[in-house]
This record gives sequence, C-alpha cells and structure tokens, in this order.
Amino acid sequence: MARPIEYISSIDDSKDLWKVAVRCKHLWSVTSSQNREHLELILFDSKLDLIQAIVPSYLVSKFKTQLEVGCSYIMQNFKVSSNDFSFKSTDHKFKLIFCGSTSVKKVQLSDIPLNHLKLIGINAIIEGKYRKNLLYDIIGGVTEISQAQIIPDNNKSKIVFSLTDLSKHHVQCTLWGKLVVQLNEYYTTHKADGSIVLLLMNARIKEPQGNYPLNVSNAWNGTKLLINDLSIEEVKNLKEKLKDDLPTLSSSSMKMETTNTSVFSDLDKFVWKAEVLSLSDIAYLQTETTCVTVATLEKFECGQSGWYYDGCSECTKSVTLKDGKFMCYSKHISSEPVPRFKLEVLASDGKLKYKFVFWDVDCVKLIGKSALQMKLDLMETGDFDPLEFPYELDVMLKKELAIRAVFQPNKASLSVIEFKADEVLRTKIKERFKCEEHTSKIVVSTDDTRDNMHTASCTPTISTSEKQSHADPQTVSDPLSITADYDPSVANSALTPSKRSIPETVEELDSAQLSSTKIIRDIKLEK
Repeated sequence: MARPIEYISSIDDSKDLWKVAVRCKHLWSVTSSQNREHLELILFDSKLDLIQAIVPSYLVSKFKTQLEVGCSYIMQNFKVSSNDFSFKSTDHKFKLIFCGSTSVKKVQLSDIPLNHLKLIGINAIIEGKYRKNLLYDIIGGVTEISQAQIIPDNNKSKIVFSLTDLSKHHVQCTLWGKLVVQLNEYYTTHKADGSIVLLLMNARIKEPQGNYPLNVSNAWNGTKLLINDLSIEEVKNLKEKLKDDLPTLSSSSMKMETTNTSVFSDLDKFVWKAEVLSLSDIAYLQTETTCVTVATLEKFECGQSGWYYDGCSECTKSVTLKDGKFMCYSKHISSEPVPRFKLEVLASDGKLKYKFVFWDVDCVKLIGKSALQMKLDLMETGDFDPLEFPYELDVMLKKELAIRAVFQPNKASLSVIEFKADEVLRTKIKERFKCEEHTSKIVVSTDDTRDNMHTASCTPTISTSEKQSHADPQTVSDPLSITADYDPSVANSALTPSKRSIPETVEELDSAQLSSTKIIRDIKLEK
C-alpha cells in the first residue's frame, strides 16, 4: 500500500520517508566560493504551511529541470535537518534536504493555491513586530528614490528609496546587485505604467544601527523582486488605492544615474565599519572589534594542528568522522574531506607582534596553490607528513600587508577576513593610525629576548584618561550581520549571504572563521 500524504506541519527529524503534496513558491540557485552550485526552494501545502528545501550540488543536474516556480508536486524521501540558517525563509523548525532516493512527481493539485505570500505590513515593521532572523514578503509603493548607482557587469549596483502602503507610513528600502538592474530596466521600458508598486519576496528587515535607519533589503539570491505584477491581487489592490499618493515614473525623483565606477575608493571599502589601528592600539581593545592594521608576516606558529584541516565539501567548516561518514557542524555529509589551509602567522609592525589566523581563501591567494593540490603533490613524492609544514608555504612570509581582521576578547589570535598588498593603500592606512603615546606606559619585562623583541606577559597599565579613550571603540557585535549590505558572491541560504561583503560594503566573515577567532595578549616591544 502506498504511503499516505502528510502535511508540512507534521515534518520532523524522526524519519526520512516523508511524502508531501506541495507547490513551489520560490526557487533560486547558489554558487559557493568553490564554484559549486546548489538549489534552494520554498514549498507550501494546502494548509499554507511553508518549509525550505535544499538540492545539494551533486543532485543539481538531476532536479534542476524538474523544478519550476508555481508548479505543484508529490515529493517523497528526504533527509530532515534543523532549520539552522542565520536568516530563515520559513519559521519551520526543520528543512528538507534532497537525497539520491528523493522522488519528485509533477501533478496538478487544485487544492493548493497558486500564490501564497508571507506578508508583513510597513506599520508592523516600524513597530518592531517582526523576527530579526526571519525573511518576509513585503509590498509597497515607491515614493522617493534618494540614491541610485548602476554599475554595469557587477553586483555593486545600489538603490535607496522609500516604500509606503495603506498605513501611509514609510520605511527605507535598499536593494543591491541584480535587483537594481532589474528595477532600472523596468523604469526605462515601462514609463507608461505610471507609479511603481513592488513585491519583495524573502526580504530582510534590518534594525536601525548607529546612523543607519530601519531598513528593508534584499537577501541576495534568496530575494525575488516583482514590479507592478497585477496578476497578484495584493499588488493590484495597493496600486489602485495608492494611485494618488505615488509619483509617476517621469518624476525627477525617479531618475536613476548610471556610473562605471564606484564613488568609494579602495581604501574606503577596505576600512568600512572597521577601526584603523596599529598593533599597539589593538593591544588596548576590550570589546569585539573589526579592525584594519598593517604588519609584516614573520613566521609560522606551531599550533594544535598542522598547516591544514579536513574541511567540508559543501562549506568551509571542519568535518569529523561519524558512523563512517564525514560530517561538519552544519550536518553536511562529505564522501571525502577537503584539505583547507589554516595558518597561524606571527606578524610584526616593528614594535609589537601579534598572531594572525589566515584561512583557506586568503592563503591560496598568497601561496598560489590550494591545500588539496599541495597535499597531493607531497603524497606523490612519498614524503608526506601532515604535521610537516611544506617549504612552499614560506612564500607567504616577509610580506607587509594591510590586514582586515576580527579581535575578540580573551582569545589568542586575530582572525583574518581580508588582506591587501598594495603599497599606496598600506601607506594611507598607516597615516590613519592614532598617536601611540600610551605605549610608553606598558609594563615590560626584559628578561626574555627573542627575535630582537621583548615579550611581556602582563596587562598594560593605562591611565584614567586612556581608559576612557579606549573603552568604547567602534565594534561589530555581530560581524555576520553586516554582510547583507553587500554580498556579491553569496553562498549561504535564503540570505544567501555567503560571501564577500562600499560603504555599506564589507567582506563577509565565514562562520567557521568566526568560531575560531582568537586574540593574543602577549605584548612585545622593541628593545
């Protein structure tokens, strides 16, 4: 006897043999930094419950042609995993992961509506009646465009405008990348349509922070933009009721400008939302801080492991062998682990030394070879010892770099997010360093000498005025939260926030890197 169809609300991780009747609400592709593509989709059933599903890289070719937005299906057999995305497309506790035995059959299911929106009103957004980590569908009329920058052939395009609905309240909306190009193309070809009403599906609500107001933004690949789509009843109704309150496309407020260059310099982008600090200043930090400094890489530190770790094939997290399978903390299964660089490097500015952790992507840039290729080359020679640091790694050393890294209190190293080798940029960063008068007040022991510098395993003695000046550095309470501003190479989930975030631009810090972020407190002064 065939298995009965069950509802999405019943799904949990007690079994894999789930059979559901669903419609595909949203479907998008995500490409990782390793150029591996996977699919993500949102499904809903006749009870209008939603759940997110993932098609792993190795199954994309099998299912990509079978799945289509708006179509209904009978699906069965999934791996069920916790809904652990940083930003969730649904509030379901679990997500579905397609596997080799997953069955997808396209059928006509009239009891499931063609559309289902998870709408939140602008008034509710202003009143804070939303979950910070949940993505929403938002409908609003465009009242004013305050900033527009269209940059051809890349994802740095940006537009800032105001949205309103029947509540007549306004909220700022910022779109990035392809959605900006989509809106601009609509504007140039549909001026006869008059005003604009947008539907943003899977949009992120960002709380006000400092000088930045409450803001609605796209979550990169996971956000869909529909413009004046009158086939959607909610859009049609809002456009009709707001027709006297919205500007027309011919209004000067709707004018967009196209530029071929960013208005921000390379330095502005590199130091965005970061403290520019010398190593001496970093020694005085007391709270979690993203900082930019300049230092020369001097030598490798021998840590608890060798020069690489066994990583997941789907993400950058480490894997462990469990029940004969390699699994990472995100519960991705890998047939074989992927070697990834993790190098602890002692760096100096001539006065102090700090330990920095360089991760896989940046190591590949500096070395010119992947950890996998280096390991294979050593194995071919028959002289492979996983704890022996290959001589080829030394190409990283003796380089002066501008480094963007994260400081976390009570840790043993700075975790590197990005580096630049440009000499002009390094010079400009050094010019921004603060006066280092306080370094003369650091208590130093001269008993131990090494590398022509002294090490003091002590706490800096700081005057009352200096404590005040260092007590409130610019901090990033959640480094991951700033990546949604600009994230061109995306590979996470709905957010897809996964990789690399103008002012409102900063590279994303990989979650695996964040979890391993450390800071050294040993202070070394020149003799």
